[in-house]
Amino acid sequence: MPEIKIVLSGYTFNSDQTGLGLSTVALIEGEVLTLVDVAHFGRRVLLKNALEDLGLALEDIGRVILTHAHWDHSQNTDLFPSAEIVIHAKELEYSKTPRPSDHATARYFSDTLSSQKVVEVEGETVLEPGVKIIETPGHTRGHISVVVDTHNGPVCIGGDAFSDAGALYRGTPALVFWSESEARQSIRDIISESSIIYPGHDRPFKIIHQDQIEYLVESPSIKFTGVLDQMGSTFSFDVSLSPNRGTTVQPEAND
Repeated sequence: MPEIKIVLSGYTFNSDQTGLGLSTVALIEGEVLTLVDVAHFGRRVLLKNALEDLGLALEDIGRVILTHAHWDHSQNTDLFPSAEIVIHAKELEYSKTPRPSDHATARYFSDTLSSQKVVEVEGETVLEPGVKIIETPGHTRGHISVVVDTHNGPVCIGGDAFSDAGALYRGTPALVFWSESEARQSIRDIISESSIIYPGHDRPFKIIHQDQIEYLVESPSIKFTGVLDQMGSTFSFDVSLSPNRGTTVQPEAND
């Protein structure tokens, strides 16, 4: 049976200077070594090193599934020139003319895939035994999630359709760019598929009962370092993470 490993953990931070959308990157060890999402350029070296720590070269990855086209999930596809790139047909089309409020989809995104083998999917799609795609729109038009049948039962890699554990309480992901009603339905669809969820910007967790969860890994932290001035003054500090977030629904997504 296929198994799942976390390659890079998902986080979300914001400051008055930048937003840090750091997506979960998951590895499915099945018939084909598959990455679900590939992070952004700022995590490029970390992604390569994390795969090496797992004993893998970039060329070993045969498939990349993009949950959606947002920059923090999709920029490093070119690291895997021999892999097929799986994306929903509606997401690829949407990325060419994203809504004005969707600041995370670059209009040139589809062009970055021009030299790669792109596999467009629609509807529930079985990629191999124990690995299937389900449609989970709302966060974006063609968002998809991945359901994996593991030794521990079915697990859903939810991307930003299930952005964090707080989505269970809110009934919505943290951001909605396409449709709030579809986003709410996607949350319900994911829960119906699995009680174990790997969110896009939080730790893996198991739903115990309705609004109760159990995290499956220890709470992570992130270390910030920087240079304050030309004299070389530096700073460094660690921050622990909290999954409690609200929801931002773009005006165009109200329905």
